Amino acid sequence: MTLPILQLPKLIAERRSSAILGVVIIAMLWAGIAWKYYEGVRADEREAERTNQNFAMVFEENVLRSIGEIDKALLYMRRSIETRKDSTDFHTIVATTDVLSEIIVQVAIIDAKGIMRASNAGPQPAPPTDLSDREHYRIHVDSPDDVLFISRPLVGRISGKWSVQFTRRFLNTDGSFAGVVVASLDPAHLTQFYDKIDLGPSASISLIGSDGVVRSSGGRSGGLGLGTDLRGTRVHDAIAAGTNTTFDMIDPESDGPRLVTIRKVRGHPLWVSVGVDKADIYKSAISTLQLHVTVGLLLTVLILVAVNRILRSEARAVQKSEQLRLTLEHMSQGIMLVTRSHEIPVINRRCAELLDLPPECSEHPPRLDELAERTTRRGKLRDVLLPARGSADQAPTAGQRRVTVCERILPDGTVLELRTAHLDDGTFIHTLTDITQRWQAEARVARLAAEDPLTGLPNRRVFHSALEQVGRGSTGGDGVPVPDHAVLFLDLDRFKVINDTLGHRIGDRLLQESARRLRGAIRDTDVLARLGGDEFAVVVSPVESRDALEALADRLVETIAKPCDIDGHHICPSVSIGIAVGPQDGHGADDLLMAADLALYAVKAECRGTHKFYHPSMNKEVSDRRHVEMDLREAIARDRLELHYQPLVDLKSGAITGFEALTRWRHPDNGMVPPNVFIPVAEDSGLILPLGEWALAEACRQAVRWPERVKIAVNLSPVQLSAPNLVDMVERTLAATGLAPARLELEITERVFLDDSEKTLRTLRRLKQAGIRIAMDDFGTGYSSLSYLRSFPFDKIKIDRSFVMDLDDGSDRMAIVQAVVQMARALGMTTTAEGVETPHQQEVLAALGCDEAQGYLFSRALPIDEIVGLLADWPKRRFVA
Repeated sequence: MTLPILQLPKLIAERRSSAILGVVIIAMLWAGIAWKYYEGVRADEREAERTNQNFAMVFEENVLRSIGEIDKALLYMRRSIETRKDSTDFHTIVATTDVLSEIIVQVAIIDAKGIMRASNAGPQPAPPTDLSDREHYRIHVDSPDDVLFISRPLVGRISGKWSVQFTRRFLNTDGSFAGVVVASLDPAHLTQFYDKIDLGPSASISLIGSDGVVRSSGGRSGGLGLGTDLRGTRVHDAIAAGTNTTFDMIDPESDGPRLVTIRKVRGHPLWVSVGVDKADIYKSAISTLQLHVTVGLLLTVLILVAVNRILRSEARAVQKSEQLRLTLEHMSQGIMLVTRSHEIPVINRRCAELLDLPPECSEHPPRLDELAERTTRRGKLRDVLLPARGSADQAPTAGQRRVTVCERILPDGTVLELRTAHLDDGTFIHTLTDITQRWQAEARVARLAAEDPLTGLPNRRVFHSALEQVGRGSTGGDGVPVPDHAVLFLDLDRFKVINDTLGHRIGDRLLQESARRLRGAIRDTDVLARLGGDEFAVVVSPVESRDALEALADRLVETIAKPCDIDGHHICPSVSIGIAVGPQDGHGADDLLMAADLALYAVKAECRGTHKFYHPSMNKEVSDRRHVEMDLREAIARDRLELHYQPLVDLKSGAITGFEALTRWRHPDNGMVPPNVFIPVAEDSGLILPLGEWALAEACRQAVRWPERVKIAVNLSPVQLSAPNLVDMVERTLAATGLAPARLELEITERVFLDDSEKTLRTLRRLKQAGIRIAMDDFGTGYSSLSYLRSFPFDKIKIDRSFVMDLDDGSDRMAIVQAVVQMARALGMTTTAEGVETPHQQEVLAALGCDEAQGYLFSRALPIDEIVGLLADWPKRRFVA
C-alpha cells in the first residue's frame, strides 16, 4: 500500500511555490519538534510529580497500618505486664504473650533502671543488659507522658540486627514508672513491598523522622542509608516547614538533580519521601527529541535538497518527496497536515492506524470534513478533527503559534492525545499520540490510594469522604434537618477466633466472601467500605424509613449468617450491626460513626448476631461499663477480690465432698458487686485471664490445707479456655501450691464449644490426661449437651438449678432429672444438683440417685475464714438422707 504524502502536481507547478512550501514544511517540522520536546518535558515532570505524590500517599497508608499494628501489640504487652508482673517474672510474660508478627522481630522489657530483663531474641532466658543509655529508654524516664516513641535505626545489642525501636512506658500499681516495653521493627519491612514496584532505576523511598534521621529506606537505587542525618539538607528544611511538598534538589552523591516528594505521616513525627533522578524523568523526552532531531535534520536536508532540485528538475523533486514520505511513515506518532481549505496533503501511516481509516482513505486522503464525517460514523474524534467555527479566520498573527491539546477515550479503550498547532497561513497540524498505558498507570495508582487491597472495597478514607458528602446534604430547604442518611457499623462475630485457629489466609478468604455478600445485599446508591480488620460500614443515602433501615440490617445479618466452606473448613459466620441515623444521632461524620460504634458495642454486650439503633442512653451504659472495667482493673491490681466457698454435699452420707470457689468483689463505695455485672466486663476486656489465674491459684492454695478427701471446684470461662497457655498455667499452679491434680475440678459451660469445639476438646483432653477432673456446669441450658457428652468423657454433670426448682411442684422436671442421672451413671459420670433449697428437693434428688447437691439448704458461699469452722461443725448437723 502506498500513501501519497505530497500532491506532486501542486508542489512543482511553480518553482517559487515549491521553495516556499519547503520552507514552510521545515518551519513546521522544527516548531513541532521543539514544541513536542517542551510539552514532553512538561508532561514527564507532571507525571513524575503525580506518581511521586501518589506513591507517597500509598507509602503513608502502609506506614500508618504498620505503626497501628505495632502500637496495638505494645499496648497489649503493656497490659499483660501491668496485670501480671507482680506475680509472674518478665521472661514468662514475654514467652506467654503472643505479640509477634512478620513486622515485629523482637519484644523486650526494660525495668525502671534501664536493665533489659526479658527478650524473645538471643539466648533464653535473656541475660540482663544495661540499656539505660538508649534513647528509647531515656525518653520515657525524662517525660511523664504516655507516648509511643519511635527511635532512630540502631543495631540491637541482643538481636544483633538493624531495627527501629517502638516503646511505651508501663507503670507500677501506685502509678510510678516501672519500665519500658520495646517492640523492634525491621526497617526493611516498611519499604520491601515497594521494591517490587518498578518506579525506575533511580527511584528511592525513605521514612524520615522529624529530626531528619532516616528510619527506613528502599527502592531500586537503594535510597538513603539507614540512620543518615539529613539536617542541613533541602529535605530537612522542607520537613521543618511542616507541609507536604515536591521540590528539586541536588543529590550529594551523584551531584545530579532529583525530584523529591515528602509527605507527613498523620499523627506521628515521621515523613515519607519518594525521589527519582530528573535525568530518568527526561529520558523519554530526550530519547524522543533525539529521534525527532535526527529525523528533523534528515527531513530538513532532504527538503532543502528536494526544493533545490525541484527548482532544477521535476523528476528529482518526486524522488526527494518519496524519501520524505518514508521518513514520516516510520514515526511513532500520527501526523496530519491540513491546509486552510481543509485539504490533507500530509497524513502518515501511524495516523491512519490510529483513526482506523480504510485503505482507500490512506491511498487518497479525503478532505478534512469528509474524514471527520467518516470518523463520526465509526465513533471517533469528529469534535476535535474539525477546527472551531471561525478559527480559520482567526489565525495567529505572524510569529505566533496557537496549540490546542485534548484527550479522547475511544470505544475500544484506547486513549489518544491530539495536539493541534495552527500556523500563520491558516493551516494546522494534528499530532496523535497513543497514551493508553500512561492513563492506565495513573488510574492504577489512584485505585491503590482509595481501595482496600484485600476486598476491593472503598477504604476508610473514601468512606469518611462519602459520609461527609451525604452529611452536607442533610438540611432541608427551610433549614430544618431531615433524616436522610444513616451509617451501619458492622463487625464479624468471633472473627479473631477463626483467624487465630484456622490461620490468616482463611481469615482473609472469609473477609473477601463477607465483602462479596454485603456488596450484593445493598443498593447501588449506598456506599460499602472496609474500615479495617473485620469491621465494615455502610452509608445509606437516602433513607426511606426506619423500617427500611431495619429491613436492610436484617438482610445483611441473614446474608452473612449463611454457612460457607473455605478450603474444606465449614464456617458459620455472623455479624453484629450498630445503626446511627443522621443528623439527629450526629451532624458530622465522626459523630455519626461514633454513635453507630456505640450501638454496635451495645449489640455485642447483649446479643451478638443482630442489630441495634443508637440511643443517647448508650453513652451512659458505655460510661458505666467503662467505670466497672476501670474499678475492676484496680481491684485486680490491688488484690481487692476475694473467694467464697460453697460446699458440695454427698446425698448418701451427708459429708462434704468439696467446695466450689466463687469470686466476690467488695467495692469500697458500692458494696458487693454481683458477678453477673463484673464477669462479662472481665471477659470482654481481657481481665478474665489475670482474674481467672488469680482465682485458680488462691483456691488451690487454700484447698491444700483441707482434708485430702475434700476437692476444690473452679469455674473456667470460654475466654480462659481459648488461651493457648491454659494447660501450662494450671499445671504450674498445681506444682506451686502442692495440690494433687485429682483434687482439682474445673467447671465449664456449653458456651465454650460455640467457637471451636475441636480445639476446646483437645485442651480438655490435655487437662484430663494431667489427672484434673472436668465438670459440665449448668447442664441442660444449651442446645447440644448430649453431643458434647458423647465427644468428651466428663467426670461430672451439674444439673442446672432451673430443673431443681420445679421439683417442689411435682412437675415433669422430675423425669428430666431422673433421665440425666441415669444417663450420667451409664457414662460413668457423677451428678451434682445446683440450687437445692428445701428438704423436699433433697429427698427427691436422693431418691432419684443424684450423687451430690449444693445450695442454701446446706450453706451459702462462705469466706475462707469460716470454712475451717464449717468443716469442724459439719458432723453435728443433720440432713435428710
